[in-house]
Amino acid sequence: MKLVTKMAIIATLASFMFAGVNLTWGNSYADDGGSMGASDSFGVHFDVNDNTTIGWEGGLMVGLAGPAGSTFRLGYGATTTLGMAYTWWEGAGSGWATNLSTALDYEMTGDNNFDITVNLGFGF
Repeated sequence: MKLVTKMAIIATLASFMFAGVNLTWGNSYADDGGSMGASDSFGVHFDVNDNTTIGWEGGLMVGLAGPAGSTFRLGYGATTTLGMAYTWWEGAGSGWATNLSTALDYEMTGDNNFDITVNLGFGF
């Protein structure tokens, strides 16, 4: 049983090790009780397959492919969020892939606030 457990752990870690990685950095604009506030945003996302990503952006973030190149986002942090993201520009170079994206996340619990995030992403 120990051998099977070790092999499962190694296979799981290897799948993340060779997955596509996207680092994001940007600004987040949030509705904080009627007044608009701004803060910085940082995230890292791993491609699980062609249609699913899992990562961290202020909390655990799961992304699922949506229509017209959009991404459905489900976040688990201080509050649960549901949102959409759209990458509206991608670099055409080789090596590090550069992209610009915008995300809109709505808090499902708490004050029901929303966040708009504009990100610059680097992926490989």
